[in-house]
Amino acid sequence: MRHLQSFKYVKAIAEAGSIRGAAENLAISPSALNRHIQTLEQDLEIQIFDRLTKGVRLSVEGEYFFRFAQRQLAGFDKLKSEINDIKGLRTGRVRIGISADLGQRFIHSQIATYLGNHPQVSFTLTTISQDNLDQAFDRNLIDLALFYQPILNRNLQVIHAIEILPHAALPNGAPIRDKSGLRLHELIDHPIVMPDADTELRRKIEAACEKQGLELRIVLECTDPLLHLSATMQSRIAFFLPFEDDFEDFALRGYKLVPMSSREMLNGYVNVVTSTHNLLSVAAQKFTEQLVSILESR
Repeated sequence: MRHLQSFKYVKAIAEAGSIRGAAENLAISPSALNRHIQTLEQDLEIQIFDRLTKGVRLSVEGEYFFRFAQRQLAGFDKLKSEINDIKGLRTGRVRIGISADLGQRFIHSQIATYLGNHPQVSFTLTTISQDNLDQAFDRNLIDLALFYQPILNRNLQVIHAIEILPHAALPNGAPIRDKSGLRLHELIDHPIVMPDADTELRRKIEAACEKQGLELRIVLECTDPLLHLSATMQSRIAFFLPFEDDFEDFALRGYKLVPMSSREMLNGYVNVVTSTHNLLSVAAQKFTEQLVSILESR
C-alpha cells in the first residue's frame, strides 16, 4: 500500500502544479510531502518533477512514471470494485464524457436505469469537446464517452457504434417537400438554433453551407436546443442528432424531427469510446455493457 500512497502523491502534485498546493489538498505539510517525493526519486533513480521558480512540472521521466501511477491507481480501484461486486455491493463511480452535439436524455435514462439496480454507485457526466477527449482519458478523468464522430488515435478504442442521421426540428405545421431528406436551402431566412461551434455536427452543417454558398440566420448556439424550443413562443428551426425517445419529446413541444438530405450531409456514428490503457472498474464495465446492449437493440 506504500506504493499506492506514492502514486497518489505524485498524481496530486501533477494536478496541482505545486507541492504546496498538493499538500493543502492532501492535508499534510509541504515539507513532509517534499521529503516523500525526494525519497521516491532516490529509490527510482530518476527525477520525477522539475522544480521551477513557481511550482513544479513533470520531467520527461516523470511523465512516464505518472502514466504508470495512473494505471496502478485505476487497477487498484478496479480490484476494490471487483471485491465489492463479489460481496454483492456493486459500488464505485462511473465517469462519463459526452459530446456537446448529443442530446442528454438517452444517457440520463440509462444512468437512471442503472442506479435503480445499483443505488450505491455514483455517476459523473461531463460534456467533452473533440479537442479534450483524448486528454480526458489520458488524465483518467473519464471512464467512457458517448461521442459523435470522435477523432481516434491509438489511445482510444470504440466499443460500439451506431449510425445516426442529422435531423432538423421543424414546427409541426411546417410543410415538408421531400420526407426523405430536408435541404439546407429550404431553411434560408428562418431563425436557426445551431449546435456549439466545437462539435462535429456544427462542422458538417457549416461545410455543407459553404459548399452551396448558403448562410443561415443563426439566433442561438447551444448544446440542447429542446430547452430553448420549449422556452420560446417563437418558431425556430434546430439541428439535432436524435435517439429514439427524442422524437416524442420534440412532438410534445410542437416540433417534428425531419432527417437532413444525405446528399448534403453524410450520416455519422455515435460511438461508445474507452481508453486502451485505463482499466474500467466493475461498475463502469457493467454500465458500458448495459449501454451497448441498449444501443444494439435499437
